[in-house]
Amino acid sequence: MMRRLLLPAFLAAPLLGGFTPAQAEDTLSPLHFQSQNLLGGYDIAALQRGFLVYQTVCASCHSASALHYRDLQALGFSAEQAGGIAASVKLANGQPATLNDRFRNPHMTGTAFGGAVPPDLSNIAAERPQGPRYIYHLLTGYEAAPSGTVLMSGHFYDAAFPGGQIAMPPPLKGNDVAYADGVTASAPQEAEDVSAFLAWAAAPNLNTRREIGVRAVLFLIFLSILAIATKRRIWRETV
Repeated sequence: MMRRLLLPAFLAAPLLGGFTPAQAEDTLSPLHFQSQNLLGGYDIAALQRGFLVYQTVCASCHSASALHYRDLQALGFSAEQAGGIAASVKLANGQPATLNDRFRNPHMTGTAFGGAVPPDLSNIAAERPQGPRYIYHLLTGYEAAPSGTVLMSGHFYDAAFPGGQIAMPPPLKGNDVAYADGVTASAPQEAEDVSAFLAWAAAPNLNTRREIGVRAVLFLIFLSILAIATKRRIWRETV
């Protein structure tokens, strides 16, 4: 997440033209993630925007090896659009990616970050307390170090990071991307969107699991009502 990348033409085409984004919803006032609600699911509009932030800002340093480019179809992209995004990415062997390839690994080493290796982001939302909220507060928590704090060489102060000192420079400046749905790409908005995307990356089947769970609960309620009604009828007939 060290530097911004130029948006590849094949990525810009489906996201900024010829692609109808999901309807945007204000999830910053106050900050909330639909996926963290008891029966909530993912906000597809936020996921689309979050992928754009990841691909433009984060992918230069951070891998997401659990994801394949075909998985983008779950975000509302057609197979052709996801294929175009994949084809715009050059893999380590110099060949363009395909739908069956995993997200490109930038193969960053710790030598560029004072010994800190950029973590894979596939499951980071599941591995950190409070998941996407932690990521959001980390991305927006950069500030001047408190008086008396001595920063290690090559580190920055981030109030949300354990210990307060982090090797990653502030990755989001605001207006790092251009959203197709008209949402203002402020730094907090970009942080919220990429946090939502990473929550999805860690649990892409959340919507399906919750839908199955709701159906199972409703079926059990129906069976309970039926059993109670049958019991009462049997007891009325035996009295």
